[in-house]
Amino acid sequence: MKILIIEDQEDIRATLRDLLEINGHEVLEAADGVQGVEQMAQKPDFIFCDLAMPKLDGHGVLAAVKQMPEVRDVPFVFLTARAERHDQREGMALGADDYITKPFSERDILDAIAARTQRQHRLHDRIQELARHHQRQVNAQWSHELLTPLNAVMGMVGMLEAEAETIPPGELKEMLAIIRSGAERQEKLARKLILYFRLEQMSLSPASDRGSSEAGRVTMEEAAQAARDRNREADLTASAEPGQVAIAEELLRTALYEIVDNALCFSKPGQPVRVMGTVRAAHYRIDVIDQGPGMTAEQCANVGAFTQFDRQKREQQGLGLGLAIARSTAKLAGGHLHLMPLAVDRGLTVTFDLPCAAGVPGP
Repeated sequence: MKILIIEDQEDIRATLRDLLEINGHEVLEAADGVQGVEQMAQKPDFIFCDLAMPKLDGHGVLAAVKQMPEVRDVPFVFLTARAERHDQREGMALGADDYITKPFSERDILDAIAARTQRQHRLHDRIQELARHHQRQVNAQWSHELLTPLNAVMGMVGMLEAEAETIPPGELKEMLAIIRSGAERQEKLARKLILYFRLEQMSLSPASDRGSSEAGRVTMEEAAQAARDRNREADLTASAEPGQVAIAEELLRTALYEIVDNALCFSKPGQPVRVMGTVRAAHYRIDVIDQGPGMTAEQCANVGAFTQFDRQKREQQGLGLGLAIARSTAKLAGGHLHLMPLAVDRGLTVTFDLPCAAGVPGP
């Protein structure tokens, strides 16, 4: 590998250089932190960095590295004569992979390289698998969903540009309605995409306070809104106990709306949709039950973004993001989303289960 040594003591730097070169590595050197940051242009595969240095200390170097996309994931190990826990905590908070205390042995150095590179290889393999998975998704037949509403918008705009002076008022209003419908559909798709990837990014962040919300009130409000939007108020039956859950209200609202809207979308007018929110053993459980065409057990297990089932049998607008957003929201809160067929080719129960907020035990 190409290994960068950032060390202001020449004797230590020389010892480490000889050790690494004997073991087959290419070595880059820097005598202080400023030089070390400059050497990042060489794209090292591994970095050993002294902590206490003039001009720019090790923490400053690490902070700079984390701002450089080309090297921010490179293993970064501090060399330090100071083993105070404060220094370790600060370094780890910035993203250091490890500490080696001076004086060090050859085994200390080689073990550190082996441990960190093995971790990098496992991460690389996982990333490759995710890339293959997303490539399969990219190849799916959903891309037209992004273009269809734009086609309508651009087609109507073209007609307006070409025939604006001769279009009767009534036809003009119809064309503008088509443009508005296409733009609204495109906006809805864009917002879902943004939220889906936002949730993915949040899931990679360190656990933190995700907020809380009153699940009973939000359940009732979002179920009613989804029914109004589909003109299905008469088909909806909803009840929800009060209860605080450990997720921000904005995310909870979106997830619940998507679940109920999915039930209404895949059931026919006149078929009932039931929504029930209950507190059970320090969890808030929301069940959404419809009498639509249902799903197989395999389809339930494979629900995900950009995945649609039986498209050849029925028209489905969208990117299959609704339940994927709900599942990601549940996972973020420490809960889960579960789908269960009611019977063969008929009916589906979607269970959205979230932990109650701290200090709010269930009955």
